[in-house]
Amino acid sequence: MDHETFSNIVKQACNMGLRQAWLTPMLGEIFADLQISEKWALLEKETRIDGYGFYSNFILAREEQIRSFPTLSKLTSLFVSLYGFDPDSFVETTKKPASQYSKLLKNLSCLLEVSDSWTPVDGLHFNMRTIKTNTPIMECDTELSALLRKFAAKGANVSEDNEYDSWVVTITQDEVDPLGIKLTDGNQLYMHGTCTKVFAEIQIKADGQVHACACRDIDGSLVVGNLNQTKLKDILSFENVPYRELIESQMQGQCNKNCRSCSSYRSNYDGRASAGYPSLAVMS
Repeated sequence: MDHETFSNIVKQACNMGLRQAWLTPMLGEIFADLQISEKWALLEKETRIDGYGFYSNFILAREEQIRSFPTLSKLTSLFVSLYGFDPDSFVETTKKPASQYSKLLKNLSCLLEVSDSWTPVDGLHFNMRTIKTNTPIMECDTELSALLRKFAAKGANVSEDNEYDSWVVTITQDEVDPLGIKLTDGNQLYMHGTCTKVFAEIQIKADGQVHACACRDIDGSLVVGNLNQTKLKDILSFENVPYRELIESQMQGQCNKNCRSCSSYRSNYDGRASAGYPSLAVMS
């Protein structure tokens, strides 16, 4: 996303009362954006933004970016997705060369050093998504596991993912069987009411498309407008027919294929969601 578009979106969102920004919804790697540091600077200067965060596999991050984290006062959360606990499991899970795993270790070592004097308000989070073994990742005798133990000793959250989605069956169980992963079939979930993501996790893509869900939209059925044609406040309005019809249809128990198969559905009748706060998801 170009800087002018990003700035315009942030202003429109702030005018609507949004205070949090999430920079990597659904798919995308934040460090693939060569201008991401400029976007951080803009968010830092915008007085109406309270905080922002992002996911990353942390492979493309550059050392100078990692060492700049302590200067980012509004970077409130950092989530690192890990796809292997050693070179072999990394290659098998990602189908990428082991050299990327080596780059990950180098960047994590740098982050560990930085964390001596800096921790985001909502913490550092590491989530492992890889081959299932009988040994917890934290107990493995690998360089990555050793780094994670050091992060955990500093208060970081380290977890192993146990819920995997099929992305409208674009991923099949047969494909992940070799990894020991079990896909969660969203079609088996009880769905009552509109998903909370439609109200609280809006996604804006680099091309200006606005999606009613920052979790995923495989087939475009959750597109509710485009900022190149309409203001954000008019898109996220009951006066906007696509947005209103999506909400009303889910309230009536009619979910499209995209939503019906999603294992991340959360009902608006589920009070546990009220503890959170609305955020703007911007894919840079």
